[in-house]
Amino acid sequence: MDISSVDTSATLGSSALHRVHPVAKLIAFVLALAGVVASSNVLVLAAVALALAAVVVAMRLPLRQVFGLAAYPALFAALFAFAASAGPITAAVLMLKAVTAALTALTLMFTTPYPYVFAPLQRVLPSLVGDALLMTYRSFFLLLEKLQRVTRAARLRAGLVGRQPIRSARAATLALGTTMLYAFDMSERTYDVMTLRGYEQRLHVSMPASVSRSADVLTVAAGGALFATCLAWQLAAPVLVSLAWIPAAAATGLLVAVIIVRRLS
Repeated sequence: MDISSVDTSATLGSSALHRVHPVAKLIAFVLALAGVVASSNVLVLAAVALALAAVVVAMRLPLRQVFGLAAYPALFAALFAFAASAGPITAAVLMLKAVTAALTALTLMFTTPYPYVFAPLQRVLPSLVGDALLMTYRSFFLLLEKLQRVTRAARLRAGLVGRQPIRSARAATLALGTTMLYAFDMSERTYDVMTLRGYEQRLHVSMPASVSRSADVLTVAAGGALFATCLAWQLAAPVLVSLAWIPAAAATGLLVAVIIVRRLS
């Protein structure tokens, strides 16, 4: 899985959700995630997952990367449910919670550049922690590029890697070790450069201006609607449990309609 595709989509994407203010998307993310955490109804969780999938399709995000990354938490949730000897309903709830929470986070990360996601957190986190989060973003892609180049060079020197797994493993170990040494050296050089340029324990990130207030409000309202739906079916479960098929059917219809529109456009 190419993690750099997340940054590419967030930075170069041009969908309607990309143009929503980052703070509005963060609020919608928190509301949707809170609803997922609070809910324990299988159909309601499935409805939220389908609604988020419809958003991913409608915004033309890279489907393979988004759904591929969202599948990883489901795998670990399934292993946990199996180890805990959970029943089928409980296992389904655990897996849907994992997938839905992952889709919520991925929708945010694929449409919002990393610095804009963590810039609001700088106001509440210690300066050292906030700056470390921002510098990690920069360093990650530099190290990823370095690892790819070193791995390619090691494989070329090792010869036919596919037919020689032992030499392939040695090449991968060499590449990882070289990258770790490069990471230590880069961190020291980066700190020295920042100190020489007057670093004073705070990196400032300027947030972009809002493109459309109505789009911001609509995004927050969508997150609030997901939260309200999850909370309503959780608090009034005895009354609404027999009607849980309604949000699931509505989300399914939304996803089908989005797929049809995308194919026709």
